[in-house]
Amino acid sequence: MKSVALIGTGLMGKPMGINILGKGFPLTVYNRTVSKTTELAGAGARVAGSPLEAARSADVIITMVSNIEAVDSLLKGKEGILAALGMGKIFIDMSTITPEASKSFAALVKATGAEMLDAPVSGSTNVAEKGELTIMVGGDPRVLDEVREVLQAVGKFIFHVGDNGSAVALKLVLNHFVGGMTALLAEGLMLADKLGIDYSVFSNVLNSSVVKSPMYDIKSPKMITGDYAPQFPLRLLVKDLNYISRTAAAAGARMPVHEIVRNLFSAAGENGYGEKDFSAIYEFLGKE
Repeated sequence: MKSVALIGTGLMGKPMGINILGKGFPLTVYNRTVSKTTELAGAGARVAGSPLEAARSADVIITMVSNIEAVDSLLKGKEGILAALGMGKIFIDMSTITPEASKSFAALVKATGAEMLDAPVSGSTNVAEKGELTIMVGGDPRVLDEVREVLQAVGKFIFHVGDNGSAVALKLVLNHFVGGMTALLAEGLMLADKLGIDYSVFSNVLNSSVVKSPMYDIKSPKMITGDYAPQFPLRLLVKDLNYISRTAAAAGARMPVHEIVRNLFSAAGENGYGEKDFSAIYEFLGKE
């Protein structure tokens, strides 16, 4: 059984680590904020003092962090992962970044003799806790086969997308829908309320129509109750929307609707909603 290092034990990383331990994999964890490793340590994980120490102890090194800069620092910084990589090691970045950045990291990793997969996920904390994430994978399919059991510990569906960078590209496309659909849901709920339509009627009709979405089942109750405990903080969605804009420009794709959505969520972030769940866009719209 392969040993695993998990670097980044926040909202998503912690439940992933619990599920990896639950499947019997030896696990070492590292997080810059040590207190975020406490629950995993109690469940049997070893806590490393640096990314380098964590990577040295494992066959498979997983990062689940917030942005390009964080991955870059973990790889190349003082006590970084790159110094521990070599033949036989597999590095899996499960963060949501850009295709260009992911390809550049893959080149660095492969120069050490190790292999890299980009493997971002779809699903928020409640899905991660169940071990039912959807995982998109970019890289050599033979390498995916080597780590499939590790990924199956955290994901229900695993899709090989293509070469390095292709999985994060697809993840950005999905998050384009996440932002747009959430904005539409918030506006629709608000309009229905202004028109005097009862929420239960709205919900029943919505869920019986062609626009039914599992995401709406999760996010509309949060909007109605005002429970914005973060399953996915709005600031991270803003980060992803900015990455989408950058990636779309590089690809020559015109996305005018996306830019409206990005500006809307960016404004919410600038007005104090960054640490709330991104469904808080409903409350922000109500204050406009």
